[in-house]
Amino acid sequence: MISCLRRALLPLLLALPVACDGSSPAAPPDRPSAEAPAASPEAEKKYLEALELEAAGRHEEARLAAEQAIAAGAGRDAKLLAAKLAILRDDLDEATRLLEPLASDAGDALVLYNLGLVAQKRGKYNDARSRYLAALKADPSYNPARFNLAVLTWEAGVKDEAQHHARKFIDAVPADDPNAAKLQQLMGGVPPAPASPGAQP
Repeated sequence: MISCLRRALLPLLLALPVACDGSSPAAPPDRPSAEAPAASPEAEKKYLEALELEAAGRHEEARLAAEQAIAAGAGRDAKLLAAKLAILRDDLDEATRLLEPLASDAGDALVLYNLGLVAQKRGKYNDARSRYLAALKADPSYNPARFNLAVLTWEAGVKDEAQHHARKFIDAVPADDPNAAKLQQLMGGVPPAPASPGAQP
């Protein structure tokens, strides 16, 4: 149940909805820091309460519970949830304040993705693009970053790069994924990947 709830914290505003169906998570697994102390039972309780409130659409109550969890010593997951809630209410300064300290781990695709999302919402193309690319470098299978990168570059007029990211996204998700259809519609169709030179006809 907790791993399912943790998957629900993904702030995928422009990309994939997250389902707790037992399939593999859309985000990289939680990586608690070796030097980070375990959260207190009160911090864990408040964090789980915040997750449940957020899932129920009770964002203001979730924000308060997340803040209480952080004050009680909750770490990365609570800060990511608080950042998601800040993004949802367009408090991009607060989201950045919560995310920047977590970005010291260049291998955390979820943090890098969220920073890209903040930059995209601020209209900072280069910063958003570099954050999404860094997220993909950290985890090449992190499809939300691929989706947002396709949308970002398409809207910026970088059509070839957008088509490239859209194709990689479409190839990686199930055929009935609604976001694949969104990309097809946005771009007026995404051509199949070109055959490799050594492929059999």
